[in-house]
Amino acid sequence: MERRILKFSMLIGALSFVLAIVIGVWRIALTRGFLLPSIPEFLPPHGNIMVGAFLGTLIIFERMLALPVKWLLWVPFLWALSSLTVHLEPIVFKAINLISLIGWGIHRWIAYSTFKHLWNPLIEFIAYILLSLALMKTNGLAESPISAIAGLSFAICVIGVERIELMLGFKKFTAKLVYALLILYSVFLIFNLLVYEMAIQIIGVALIITTIGMFFNDASMMAKFGENKFKTPISGLQKFSRETLTIAYIWLFLAGVFLTIWNSIPLAKDVIFHSIGLGFIFTMILSHAPIVLGSTLKKMPKKPPSRFLFYLFQAMTIARLIGDFIAPVSLELWKWSGWITGTFHFVIFILYIFNVLRNLK
Repeated sequence: MERRILKFSMLIGALSFVLAIVIGVWRIALTRGFLLPSIPEFLPPHGNIMVGAFLGTLIIFERMLALPVKWLLWVPFLWALSSLTVHLEPIVFKAINLISLIGWGIHRWIAYSTFKHLWNPLIEFIAYILLSLALMKTNGLAESPISAIAGLSFAICVIGVERIELMLGFKKFTAKLVYALLILYSVFLIFNLLVYEMAIQIIGVALIITTIGMFFNDASMMAKFGENKFKTPISGLQKFSRETLTIAYIWLFLAGVFLTIWNSIPLAKDVIFHSIGLGFIFTMILSHAPIVLGSTLKKMPKKPPSRFLFYLFQAMTIARLIGDFIAPVSLELWKWSGWITGTFHFVIFILYIFNVLRNLK
């Protein structure tokens, strides 16, 4: 019964993903001069849906699937609802977000009490505090560059603790250091949101250091560089995972570099949003999809997903970034690149998920 309830929250997250794509394409279409009605103000900003309602709900779903607590099954639903409404003026919607955040905090405390591991639950809770603060801005993640970076960094921290968790189990000191870096990085962004906005270049340096730490403490990456703790043969799915994870880390490293040269990039906010959002986060989603969907449906992947679809998605991301960089030279090309790549990203993602489902046995 718990699984069925949680699967419904996953469905809400999936529908939020579709809504985010529709609103994103709608907004792009309006800038092209298409005769469409304006986007209603009650609809949430694109970033709020994609990062808050889709990704935020998906992560809570995954954690509650691993540790179901019956009386907290409402948390992913309330979180999704609050992410879609927190941008509205009535304070009740912000209260809903706060209640869902408290529920999530309780679940993370139960996770700590159950598994006796503090780092993961602590960082995951701090990361959601960071995301809530970004969502509560008047225009959500679109309010300012700091809001956008904070919202996206929530995903960086949550994904980061999951990727290096195995290395912490081997009591590796550098893994503990990266955990501390993730906490400091989150708290630093919270300070920027609440107290004082510091130079974005500093965030870039912090992100580069954090990315390098994550890469060299990811168990999959260490197997690639000869530090295979398990001494077991590498399967086709593991090879696919290493390959795709490497690309995700490259995107995140590039995002850090772009932040350090923020003042030299004309459309810096778009470049950062796409390199982290489409580059790092969605590449991580594509990489994790076989395991997440397999565990949800209690099936094992027969073989790796389509590399063709994976790299086609990457090609569309590169095309999107090229469009962002050449915008000052050709504004028209930039406008149309967003429309075309956005549509292809959506279609490729759906085809990829169907490919993963077909490979489950």
